[in-house]
Amino acid sequence: MESPGPSARCPVQEQRARWERKRACTARELLETERRYQEQLGLVATYFVGILRAKGTLRPPERQALFGPWELIYGASQELLPYLEGGRWGQGLEGFCPHLELYTQFAANAERSRTTLQEQLKKNKRFRRFVRLQEGRPEFGGLQLQDLLPLPLQRLQQYENLAIALAENTGPNSPDHEQLTSRWFLRQGWLLVVPPRGEPRPRMFFLFSDALLMAKPRPPLHLLQSGTFACQALYPMAECQLHRVFGHSGGPCGGLLSLSFPHEKLLLMSTDQEELSHWHHSLTLASR
Repeated sequence: MESPGPSARCPVQEQRARWERKRACTARELLETERRYQEQLGLVATYFVGILRAKGTLRPPERQALFGPWELIYGASQELLPYLEGGRWGQGLEGFCPHLELYTQFAANAERSRTTLQEQLKKNKRFRRFVRLQEGRPEFGGLQLQDLLPLPLQRLQQYENLAIALAENTGPNSPDHEQLTSRWFLRQGWLLVVPPRGEPRPRMFFLFSDALLMAKPRPPLHLLQSGTFACQALYPMAECQLHRVFGHSGGPCGGLLSLSFPHEKLLLMSTDQEELSHWHHSLTLASR
C-alpha cells in the first residue's frame, strides 16, 4: 500500500487556510473602513463641532442636542485605529468595548438630533448659512450634515458584523481568540413587546453575545438622566429558544419572534422586515 504523497489533500489544513483567508479579509475590511470612518468623524468634529463652539453660532444646549457625544466617539476611534493597524484586533476591540456606552447615548439622542437640525436650519439664518458654507468644502465630497450625523449608528452595525466574522474565523490557538470570543455588544434597537393581553409596548433592547437586556426610556423631564434608559430585564442567551413565528416570506408587514427562557417567554415584533431579519440573525448567533 502506497503512502500518500506530499501533494495529498488535507481537509483540516484546507479548512484552516480558508478560515485564515476569511479572517485576513475581514481584518483588512475592518481597518480600511475604520480609517474612512475616522476621517469622516474628524471632518464633522473639526468643521462643525469645533468651529460652532468657537464662533458661538449655536448655544451649548443646542450644540449638544445636535451632536451628542460626537467628539468622544471620534476619540474612541482614534484609540482603536492603531491597534487595527498593528494587527492587534482582539486587544483593540476588547479595549474599545467600554466606549460602546457612547453609542448608546448617541442612539438615545438620535431623534432629538434630527429635530434640532431641522429646527435650526429653519429658524436660524446664521446657522443655515454656516452649514451651507461647510458642506461646500471639497473635503466633504458633496455630503451634507444630515448625511453625516447617522454615521456612528451605521458604524455600530458594521462593528457587529465584522467582529462576529473575525470571531467565527479565529481558531482557539490564536492569541486573539479569547478577546474575540468574550462578551460582545452585538446590536441595539426598538422592538415591540407583545403581551398576553393588551397593546404591544415599544422597548429598547441591547443584545450582547451572552445576554439580552430590555429597557425603557426614562421620562424626558427627568432632571439628571433624561435621554437614558432604565433596565427592566436581563435574559441569558444560553438558555434561549428562538423561533420565527411569522415574517419568513420577506413581505412588507414585518414579523414576530418568539424567545423562550426557563421562566419567561417573550414575543417581539417589528413592522420592518429587514430590521426583523437583522435581529433574528443576531439573536441566533447569540443563542448559539
